[in-house]
Amino acid sequence: RCVQETGGINAEYMGLSRRLLRFFSSNKSVPVIDASNFLKQGAKELQACKEVANAFETFGAVIIRDPRVNETDNEEFLSMMELYFQSRAKQLARGEKLQECFPENGYQSGVTPEFIEKPRDHSDLAQSYAAENRPLSHFPPKPDAKWRYFWRMGEEDTVQRDNDSFRVVPKDFPQWDKKMDKWGNLMLGAVTTVSEMLAVGLGLPQTAFSERMQRAPQLLAPTGSELQKFDVGTVFAGFHYDLNFLTIHGKSRYPGLFIWLKDGTKQKVKVPDGCLLLQSAKQLEILTGGYIPAGYHEVIYTEDTKQAYEKAVKEGRVPWRVSSTLFATMRYDVTLEPLGIFATEEAKAKYPAISAYDQVMDELKPVSYTHLRAHETGRNLVCRLLLEKKK
Repeated sequence: RCVQETGGINAEYMGLSRRLLRFFSSNKSVPVIDASNFLKQGAKELQACKEVANAFETFGAVIIRDPRVNETDNEEFLSMMELYFQSRAKQLARGEKLQECFPENGYQSGVTPEFIEKPRDHSDLAQSYAAENRPLSHFPPKPDAKWRYFWRMGEEDTVQRDNDSFRVVPKDFPQWDKKMDKWGNLMLGAVTTVSEMLAVGLGLPQTAFSERMQRAPQLLAPTGSELQKFDVGTVFAGFHYDLNFLTIHGKSRYPGLFIWLKDGTKQKVKVPDGCLLLQSAKQLEILTGGYIPAGYHEVIYTEDTKQAYEKAVKEGRVPWRVSSTLFATMRYDVTLEPLGIFATEEAKAKYPAISAYDQVMDELKPVSYTHLRAHETGRNLVCRLLLEKKK
């Protein structure tokens, strides 16, 4: 399929799109695209926008260089989260209560300990892949060997700054809120820019996605896994897709992330220093009528992870694998339906119009608990951190 530009189908773009698709597919590597010129010139930087669109269509992901975000910002955030997760794991091991943990509220905010989140069962899809492309995750799924922290982001009218249930600050981390907001806002800026590049690359109005993200309750959701405690083969994040719009991360200090291309090929992801990884999620799939499907992925303790862990121990660093994740979502009064050229009769039948609120609720129905990644716990509770009550 081709993508439409303003004014109709562009034959030159069709040829470019096909050439780029063949190039990406043959190289099997998520492309790195610099957003600098787009930030200066906007939609005039059409080539980079088309490359972003092709990357998402092929890989369900893209790696971005954003001049507003440097590696120091990422390192500062990772270091704080490593110390936090390490300290809370020690507290839990001593049998102490975790002050930022609220299981009675379904882990709606604050910290979620390891072996609580569990991915939904996608065993049928996993088994359909060729043997060399199958996930290493457990089927049926088992709870993930990772911790998580939830910190709500967004404009002032979507985040009640004095609402401790959404923004829990650990008492022994005095710079917590400043560092969380700094990294979260950097991620929101980057994901907004990429959403506009993607829209232009798909022949949609530049703000087709970003306008729908305004005033949405976004969620900063870093994860942490204790490398000293586990070994090669441990599943840190089981095979799954995300139910939001786009998911963004800075570079992790430890490898282990795998994604699946649109053709079912399994791909190890390597993020260069100073870059950001973005992955497609379910809301984007709906808005593009399936042209860009929600990307499946998993995080595994690999031999490469172990080598990085051993190096960190020798250097006296904290041996925790942290992912600096933010989930970007659409505002809940937005109608999700195929846009522009993607609004074919076939696509509209497959993806009937639905509000973003109802889409999230539908994703929650098969599970008892979720954190935008369709994870569940044994508790009969639904996480409503991002689900504001309908007026």
